[in-house]
This record gives sequence, C-alpha cells and structure tokens, in this order.
Amino acid sequence: MPPNKPITLEICVDAPSTLAALPGLADRIELCSGLDVAGLTPDAGLMECAAATGIETHALIRPRSGDFKMEAADLTVAVASIHMASQIGLAGVVIGAERDGAIDRDALETMTRAADGMVVTLHRVIDVVDDPVAALEAAIDLGITRVLTSGGAPTAAAGIAGLNRLHAAAAGRIEVMAGAGITSRTLPDLIAKTQVTSFHASCSAKTPIDPRYAAFGFGDASRTIDLDEVARLNAICRAGRISE
Repeated sequence: MPPNKPITLEICVDAPSTLAALPGLADRIELCSGLDVAGLTPDAGLMECAAATGIETHALIRPRSGDFKMEAADLTVAVASIHMASQIGLAGVVIGAERDGAIDRDALETMTRAADGMVVTLHRVIDVVDDPVAALEAAIDLGITRVLTSGGAPTAAAGIAGLNRLHAAAAGRIEVMAGAGITSRTLPDLIAKTQVTSFHASCSAKTPIDPRYAAFGFGDASRTIDLDEVARLNAICRAGRISE
C-alpha cells in the first residue's frame, strides 16, 4: 500500500501577538499586514518577529491595496521588500501581478528573480485572470513552487471543481494550495472531494474597539485570530491523510 500524504496547514498572520501562539498549530505562516484590505507587505519588524518563531514563514509581497496590477513604482518597492525578507531569513515570498486579464509575466519574472533561493508562491491573482490554467502554466515556467487559489470561486468550498481542475493540470509540477473561507466546517469536505493537500486559512475574528477610536474614523473593530479555530483545523489536518 502506498504511503499517505500529510496535509499541511498555513495560517495567515498580520499581528505580532499571534505569532507566539502558532508553533505546534501551523505548519507554515503567510505573513502580511492589513488583512482588512486583503493583505499588504509586512514591515521588517514583523518579519523579524516571525523569523524568531522558527515556523516556516512566507511574506506576502503586495505594496498597495486595490487590484493586482504592478506599475514600475510598485515593482521597485516589491523587489526591495523581497530582498528584505531574504535578508531577514524568511523561507519564501507570496507574489502576484495581473494585467489585462492575464498574469503579468514580466512583473512576476522580475520578482521571482529577486527571490532567488526562496520558495515562491503565486497568490490568488490566479482566481481573477481569464484563464487560470494558462496562469498555472506560466507559474510553472517561472519555477514558482506553489499557487494559492479558491478554484476561481469566492470561497474554496464553492470552488471544488476549479481546485480539481487546477490540481489535475498541475500534474505534480507545482503545489496547489486551497484558500478562502476555509473553516473547521468546510475543511473536511475539501479534503474528501479534492486531492489538494495544502490549505490556507485566516481564522479571523473581530473584536469591537473603543468607541473613542471609532468616532475618529479608526474603524469599528480590530481583527484577531481565533486560536481555538486554528487548533480545530490543525486537528483535522493531523487526522486527515490523502493517498498518494
């Protein structure tokens, strides 16, 4: 009987207070700031905190909120951030760029070259391009290790058909990691109905902030991570195995 393949869990983190609680609960961290705007590049201080945990950490490289287009100034900042992540000792970076409905190969190639020696993940830009399989092939050509995707749907649970299509197209040449809306309720079904073995979750919870801050426009809640939910996801991943 062939060996079973372990399932890995990546947790998205944007706060230093969470990092210390994750050893033993997450196999990998995607480190970012500004998760309220779908994630931005973390600063050097947060990168250093993550490196100190000993957990494999990959920094999101996204210089600004909004779309995934990379103008020349954005790309300059992205390359500098990649070099910083490398110098701090992070394992990898998470990148993406789009133009006119397709992967911006030139921008991706520039960022991939800057990440020489690091693991590179293509982020969910693949879910907004016109041809996700063509984007997957471009990522493979560029030597990218992993692609994060919801299968082209708003959530991974709704994108099972797309996840299976990308996993089949990958044919073992690149890892397909499922993400978007993954919870302890949806993960078992994703494990059962796909051959994906890597999952990405944020386990977000929101806590109301002091009304004084809200009154001055600083938001009405702070984002935290539900560590109990992380533990539940971890338990599901440890229990679940997918046949090779």
